[in-house]
Amino acid sequence: MQMLIKFYYFCKKKFIKKMFIKKLLIKKPLRLLAIITPLLILCFFSCSKKNANDLSRYTFDGIIQGSYYHIVVYTNDTNNLKKGFDSIFSAIDKSVSLWDSNSTISKVNRNENCTLDKIFIDNFNASQNMSKLTDGCFDITVGKLVKEYGFITQKRDKLSDKQIDSLLAFVGYNNIRIEGKKIIKKYPQTQIDFNAIAQGYTTDCISNYLINKGIKSFIVDVGGEVYAKGLKPNNEKWNVAIEKPSENATSEREYNCFIALKDKSIVTSGSYRKFYVENGVKYSHTIDPKTGRPVRHSLLSVSVIANTSTIADGLATSFMVMGLDKAKTFLSIHKEYDAYFIYCDKDGKMKTYCTKGFIPYIQK
Repeated sequence: MQMLIKFYYFCKKKFIKKMFIKKLLIKKPLRLLAIITPLLILCFFSCSKKNANDLSRYTFDGIIQGSYYHIVVYTNDTNNLKKGFDSIFSAIDKSVSLWDSNSTISKVNRNENCTLDKIFIDNFNASQNMSKLTDGCFDITVGKLVKEYGFITQKRDKLSDKQIDSLLAFVGYNNIRIEGKKIIKKYPQTQIDFNAIAQGYTTDCISNYLINKGIKSFIVDVGGEVYAKGLKPNNEKWNVAIEKPSENATSEREYNCFIALKDKSIVTSGSYRKFYVENGVKYSHTIDPKTGRPVRHSLLSVSVIANTSTIADGLATSFMVMGLDKAKTFLSIHKEYDAYFIYCDKDGKMKTYCTKGFIPYIQK
């Protein structure tokens, strides 16, 4: 599923803001790359001088093919944090990377006999729970359809009804289960893809690692899936921005709003700069797992606030499948979640909508 998220930290001074945003404007591709690509190629580390509360600001920036991570931590010392980050990224990559032929998920998709690791099981259980919560709008078995449509390679292909139906026969979260530490498939042809939730899971793993280290003030951004813990030493919340979808991949970035977070995650899913236009209306490149066809609503992106990035990640993808009206109905029942939607009206004009609970997060 599409996971196109762009959050950029907000600096008050215009010059600093411009330079910092420029640094973070690393385009995220259509699929999850922070998890499914080879691990860290280049990493930067910096530390600022201690502030009045005797804490130092440590920044960790890593570049992975097509994606990034950006972590800011306030602590007395690093406590070998980078080594811990690298270990987490490596373990997740070995479990759920579709680009690693020796990963657990690659072996599962080849129907090899293998023992499932904890990371795979965690992602599987979280995905199945999300599928049940959203009545199948979230489904980890839809990956092969997305690939065949050509959305990954940015070349939109038209599949025949016969092709779609043949692929759809093996899609369905109810067709897979875990017994002990083994995967059980109803159909051997079913392919599993955690791309719509694994990056949020990674953000949570890094966040939990920091919490277990006793660190109370930090923000973790893994390819756009963001979790903010506590307040900064000046008692301010963490500020992030939601980017406005644009038709031109090289055009200047614009932002719909800035929000402030504390002990919450925010994840955006949507078209970002990946949508097509028919009769003047923009449509997102999102596949409905139930029909195997692209969704026919004009929701361009949705940003979800939840207690964990895993949940926010899964819901954001699910809402892109549901569309605005069904997502509104879902949120009216599940008031523990809040969301901000960007969509096009019947005249092709870009509009926004957010839940009442989202409004307090928006910076005026």
